[in-house]
Amino acid sequence: MIASLKNILIQPAVIASVIVGALVVGFQRSGVLEPLELKAYDQMVQRRTPLDPDPRLFIVAFNDTDIYKLQQGSPNGNVLTTVLTKLERYQPKAIGLDYFRDVPVEPGHQKLLAYLKKSTNIIPICRVGGDKIQAVPPPPGVTPEGAGFADIPEDQDVVIRRSLLVVTPNPQSACKTPASLSFQLALEYLNLQPEFTPEGNMQLGNRLFKPLKANSGGYHEIDARGFQILLNYRNANNVAQLSSFSDVLSDRIKPSWVKNRIILIGATSPTAQDIRNTPYSDGKVDNSGKMPGVIVHAQMVSQILDAVSGQRPLLWFLPEWGIIVWIWGWALVGGVLAWGVQHPLRLGLLSSAALATLVLSCFVILTQSGWVPIVSPSVGLILADVGVVSYIGFQNRKHRERIALQIQEQKDTIALLQALLKEGGSSTTKLPAEFFDGAQSDKLLNKRYKVIELLGSGGFSYTYLAEDTHRPGNPVCVVKHLQPARKDDVFLDVARRLFKTEAEILDLLGTHDQIPKLMAYFEEKQQFYLVQEYIKGHSLQVELIPGKRFSQTHVVNFLKDILQVLVFVHSRGVIHRDIKPSNLMRREIDERIVLIDFGAVKQIQPQQLLDNTVSYENHTVAVGTVGYAPPEQFMGQPRLNSDIYSLGMISIQALTGTAAQRIERDSTTTAPIWRHLAQDVTDEFAALLEKMVSYDFHKRYQSAEEVLRALENL
Repeated sequence: MIASLKNILIQPAVIASVIVGALVVGFQRSGVLEPLELKAYDQMVQRRTPLDPDPRLFIVAFNDTDIYKLQQGSPNGNVLTTVLTKLERYQPKAIGLDYFRDVPVEPGHQKLLAYLKKSTNIIPICRVGGDKIQAVPPPPGVTPEGAGFADIPEDQDVVIRRSLLVVTPNPQSACKTPASLSFQLALEYLNLQPEFTPEGNMQLGNRLFKPLKANSGGYHEIDARGFQILLNYRNANNVAQLSSFSDVLSDRIKPSWVKNRIILIGATSPTAQDIRNTPYSDGKVDNSGKMPGVIVHAQMVSQILDAVSGQRPLLWFLPEWGIIVWIWGWALVGGVLAWGVQHPLRLGLLSSAALATLVLSCFVILTQSGWVPIVSPSVGLILADVGVVSYIGFQNRKHRERIALQIQEQKDTIALLQALLKEGGSSTTKLPAEFFDGAQSDKLLNKRYKVIELLGSGGFSYTYLAEDTHRPGNPVCVVKHLQPARKDDVFLDVARRLFKTEAEILDLLGTHDQIPKLMAYFEEKQQFYLVQEYIKGHSLQVELIPGKRFSQTHVVNFLKDILQVLVFVHSRGVIHRDIKPSNLMRREIDERIVLIDFGAVKQIQPQQLLDNTVSYENHTVAVGTVGYAPPEQFMGQPRLNSDIYSLGMISIQALTGTAAQRIERDSTTTAPIWRHLAQDVTDEFAALLEKMVSYDFHKRYQSAEEVLRALENL
């Protein structure tokens, strides 16, 4: 288990996600991502379903019409006193007066002060102020406990997203009240008093309020002094029923609008210079998303009442360790996608889907009163995606460079092998009879592999099913046994070099899911052995029964499947050299085609005895099978599109039910004559196959990708 865990932890996707996660967390803690997080939060707030107006609130607004009718930029003492008197007749629970009245606004200022002193449920405002904002005292004669501060914290972009409920009064401040206007109004309505816990939380009724921290949600090191909460707006423009001063003065309001409600009185005209930015104003070119201060206070009161009554919970946040896990988790998603899906288009689509899932998840969480970062995990996902893709590209480049070197070494070795065979030498060796009669099953090859069955033989090569006695459970594997053409030291040394190079190439190619993994290779008693993954299934030779014709759709699907493997193989510069039905396995577990038995290593065997090849006197390095191998391969000059020729011939065999060796050829062009043997094959597909099997490799498709594109365009 520990080994498995270690293996998981060293996977590139995991390593990339940890590195990227650490980088993104660093970015977040530096504050670089905060503006983007706040913008994303605003956009999500705008897209939430708005709630109905709060029936517990009533707003009396001093608007442009009132300014025109009363000829006052701000209501004077007489007007305010009259409005308050008319409202109190209808028995409101509390009245919040969102006007500073430390300076007289005549006429009627003293009359207003006297009315405020005798009233028990009117809460005027003051301002605590700060470093650059001057404090404003409450109206003369009003005690600190009878007022509420109107201070509203703003973020760096001057948007109101937070609500300040309680502060510790500064004895030197002109405003010594500890509670905000909204909090005072809520307490008056609920008839409750808060209790503070040792942990710094606040108990109000049955609800526990937790303060906003400096790094809560998408914030970074904000000024979180006092007791702040994230402001959970009710809606954009209709928080509560609203009437004007003129309506109240003219008695055009109903008593039910006031009775047992919280009344907020304030200015809504832009001339009052109390229009504030909110999350709803983000991205707006007009003032449609902005709110007057009195409306913002109403939003705050509504949130507190909802929280205490259980109608709407307070917004919650992940702890700092939770944010780290959240970011790392999405970085891991990006890394896993990039590692597992290496096709650019599919990776792009899946990464986009993952980002969409992340955004949707964050939005759903917000609708459930939670705020989790959205930008930082998005950055983590993308960076991990890019990081793993870059790593894969780097590894593939190194991979191709290694294979290129090995292929060059392979070519040089083959050339040397050809020269040795031309020179002649020791006659080809013969295997003892025990290799044919099953006696090999009593032996352990390399003191490890127990042969349990002879799967096949051809010429001087044998394929065994064996058990790996050194692994738990003795899993089965395939052992390929190859005998060198000669036994002299010079030839064996060259053959050994070719065998080693081919094994290393097979090891690199085995990273593809549709190529058997190379598990080991070794030499024993001057015989060469390859140990590969056992693919449970059957070869296409079993399917391609003489006389049985397959449909075009079936053959097209077969081609698309195997061509994907060839794209991988050819991108590494490797030529299979011996594609034929017996070297294409239909894997039982998923019906996919697996490409087996690469041909270059066969050249260490006696060429005249390879099945279905021409004699080595004329073609000393001609590995391939008659009917499937193209002419240039028999001349010792295989090319990448030699494999395409082989696939084309297999496809024609499948369509016609006729073995490739038996298909008649045109005496002039040598092109196979097969269309009359097939059924329901379109001209376009027939032309595609004929281009695949063109005698002249220049006229053939030059790459597997080109054939795939042509198939997609059928």
